[in-house]
Amino acid sequence: MGIRICAVAQSMSKRGRSDAENEDRVAYDVGSGRFAVADGASTSARSEVWSEILVNAFTRDGVDPLAPDVLDRLRQAWWKQVARPGLPWWAVEKLPQGAAAAFVGLTVRETGYRVRAIGDSCLFHLRGEEILLAGPLDRADRFSRFPALITTRPHAAATVAIWEGGGSYDAGDVFVLATDAMAKHLLQDYQTAGRLLPVAKYLESPEAFGDFVARARENGMDNDDTTACVVQT
Repeated sequence: MGIRICAVAQSMSKRGRSDAENEDRVAYDVGSGRFAVADGASTSARSEVWSEILVNAFTRDGVDPLAPDVLDRLRQAWWKQVARPGLPWWAVEKLPQGAAAAFVGLTVRETGYRVRAIGDSCLFHLRGEEILLAGPLDRADRFSRFPALITTRPHAAATVAIWEGGGSYDAGDVFVLATDAMAKHLLQDYQTAGRLLPVAKYLESPEAFGDFVARARENGMDNDDTTACVVQT
């Protein structure tokens, strides 16, 4: 790629939970211009494994995890990873229910960018303090407890819920990918203050992100796994 891109990402588990219990995943490959976050649903089975499979398929393998033929293969990969001998009875009973996750994947090329998503993990395209594009959700009051999700259940269609966006961008534009708690918090602040919080500043280190998330939760941000990735062009 002839364009210069840099990226940074951080993730933090729910308050009171360990890092190992974080069901969000983030991955990126600056060289190929591919960036992704996924948010595993806590009510489903081994959703952290599903989140990992989705973001790695998009960034490392360079495929679209929402494409039906790819999705079938990824579902089989999830089952191979989680259905192991010796599982406790409760895990054996829950696995057939499958895993579910929200997902957003961004591809940046010299000619423009493209984003595909399902659910309430969101992308923001920023120019200065202005939001040029936000989706799949563009208002804080549009988040709900029951977002569309991509699941491991065989034959469950993903296409009906896919949100797509994209277009051109200028050098200096910023893209932010965020799971739901962070995305909702950013939109709430934007609606109040008229500008997006300087997310990149808070992603400089795990400590800086932890301090930001702790303050944001004290001010009303949902206590959920929280992940953000900032892409600077």
